[in-house]
Amino acid sequence: MKTISIKALVAVCGLLVAVSMTSCEKDKDNPSTSEVLTDGAWRLTGLTSDPAFNWFGTPVTNIYAQLPACIKDDNTVFKTSGTVNFDEGGSKCDPNDPQTTSGTWALSTDEKILSLTTDGDTESWNIEALDDKTFKANYEITEEGLTYTFTIVFKRD
Repeated sequence: MKTISIKALVAVCGLLVAVSMTSCEKDKDNPSTSEVLTDGAWRLTGLTSDPAFNWFGTPVTNIYAQLPACIKDDNTVFKTSGTVNFDEGGSKCDPNDPQTTSGTWALSTDEKILSLTTDGDTESWNIEALDDKTFKANYEITEEGLTYTFTIVFKRD
């Protein structure tokens, strides 16, 4: 029968302790949804509707293409405090509008639904994709008995 030296046993035990301690540490390569959301400003890069939405008398699926540049340069910033700031960016559609407005945000316990509240209205967004560069979600709105699913895409530079 082969015997194991004390040095080898200590080395194996040390390795097991090191592995178990690193597995308990927070995984920096896999941040939480909240950490990713609050790590900088997001800029709208896509907005679509299914079915087509009535855009001033014309059915439109690519709503983003219809938006003016003064909306496309806006930034959305999620704060760790649970507030969200909407900044007009470099250009405003109406010069009398405030540069920044705010609301609140919260995640569901499973971090799959983002609730946004502004001016007393709450929308629940289903998070489809989220990483350090892209945030994609969808939400539904029902108007006149028809339910529209909007898909919204944000990018971070």
